[in-house]
Amino acid sequence: MGLQSRLGLDVRIQGQWLTAAVVGAALLAAVPLYALDRAFVAFMENQARDRLASSAQGALGVAEARLDQVSDILRRLGETGVDGCSRASLEAMRLAVFTSTPLKGLSILDDSGRTLCSHSGTQLDAYAVSREYAQPGQKFSLAAARFRDLSDRAVRLRFEQADGRSLAALVAIDVLLPDVDLNGGHGGKRLRLMFASGEIIASRPSNDEIAGIDDEGSLFVRQASVRHPIVIVAELSSTALAANYGDLQFIARIAMLVLVVLGTGLVWLSLRRDGDDPIAELQRALRAGEIIPYYQPTVDTKNGRIRGAEVLARWRRSDGSFIQPAHFIPLAEQSGLIFELTDSLMRRVREDLGAAYKDRPRLRLAFNLFAGHLANAKIVDDVKRIFEGADISTSQLVLEVTERAPLPDLGEARRVIAMLQGLGIKVAIDDVGTGHGGLSYLMKLGVDIIKIDKMFIDAIGTERYSQTIIETLVDLGRTMNIEVIAEGVESFEQVEYLRLKGVHEAQGYVFAPPLPASSYLALVEAMERPKLSVVQPAVAAGAA
Repeated sequence: MGLQSRLGLDVRIQGQWLTAAVVGAALLAAVPLYALDRAFVAFMENQARDRLASSAQGALGVAEARLDQVSDILRRLGETGVDGCSRASLEAMRLAVFTSTPLKGLSILDDSGRTLCSHSGTQLDAYAVSREYAQPGQKFSLAAARFRDLSDRAVRLRFEQADGRSLAALVAIDVLLPDVDLNGGHGGKRLRLMFASGEIIASRPSNDEIAGIDDEGSLFVRQASVRHPIVIVAELSSTALAANYGDLQFIARIAMLVLVVLGTGLVWLSLRRDGDDPIAELQRALRAGEIIPYYQPTVDTKNGRIRGAEVLARWRRSDGSFIQPAHFIPLAEQSGLIFELTDSLMRRVREDLGAAYKDRPRLRLAFNLFAGHLANAKIVDDVKRIFEGADISTSQLVLEVTERAPLPDLGEARRVIAMLQGLGIKVAIDDVGTGHGGLSYLMKLGVDIIKIDKMFIDAIGTERYSQTIIETLVDLGRTMNIEVIAEGVESFEQVEYLRLKGVHEAQGYVFAPPLPASSYLALVEAMERPKLSVVQPAVAAGAA
């Protein structure tokens, strides 16, 4: 064989070895990449399952709390002798329905289950009930109720009495399983409220009680109540799971390739994920002072004078754009950053308004708290640290606790409120009539102020029940020596109605929207010069 032939053969052999080496290296790199991919799939399934479990547990907690609340109402009505259709019994049932959000209706049934009367004085619209499910060791039973309009549904909670009659409460589906947004990411998530037997009561998204997610790989999490015969099932389709985590899975694969080739993949992935972390972005905004206070005035409905303001958080980015509170306040509460956010707002308010409030001791400032603030006395120490020796005194502060989220420990909350009141601070319940506490908060927490939710103010002149609730709250406030403030007031007709009913303090866009500090201070100055004031004559004219 000639030299040229041998060289050609060597080149061919070397090329074959190089090809084999490249293929072997690719296969070797594919092994850790495949292992990482499998590990990531398992990780994202575990993460999704944990989130489903959290969603199911939260939904079950809401449903149990509402059923417990209605059970207590039925038990108290039974103990007070509501067992017939007398005028006194009907009045007691009406008051229970008007003052309790979960209740859709109350009625008395005979021993055969026939309706004798309802809280409205007549029989409720005809409805059919499912099989009844008894609560172990209790005189209560649950059933699903369907009205003539099949889209209108409820749960019936029945309390058996000694004479064979029963008290029956209709509980709205929406308060047992609130219609929350489940379509974040790519959708495919569903919550179902069911009886322990498997019969479906309600589903979110709505009108999805029968249809199933047709996907073999769907994830399911089941949370069963130990007090009631109900179950929450949370479900996520594998298609939605892959879609929700598809970007992260792609990044993980790229990261592994970069790690094998350059050894820098993990660093790059960490930087990329940190940049997309909304909690980290909120932390950065707090550090940069982008979360600022805005002030919505509260006004005396009798004379139009400013009584103070509610402090509202606004996120103003460095480019001047704003992020709505609904997009970051829930994130702050869930992540625990709400404590730092509240602390930051209080410090900023102290600097913004200190001089003006020192000269006007009658003006008040209201800050919003969430349930976690009353879990211990840390809020008391924070307020002392920020306002001790400041131009704004603690006697000018109001701390508002929303009724929309349940307080974890009423006893501890009452102790913390008493400590705050010992500093001269007034404590208010916000959004009264729309959340968990109801009258129990007024009786057990010893608050100073109740704020009527905008939902009831909007219905003035259009819905009789809302006006009845407003009048009931005003009467309760007068009886219990509690101030009543209306929020969300948007017309002078509403101002006139509230003034006539004895509500002498209100806030809303009819007076002013939330204002930056400079505008609020200018308004305070203007209100002290009646000849230059625009708001005061308008309110006075509406109240004349």
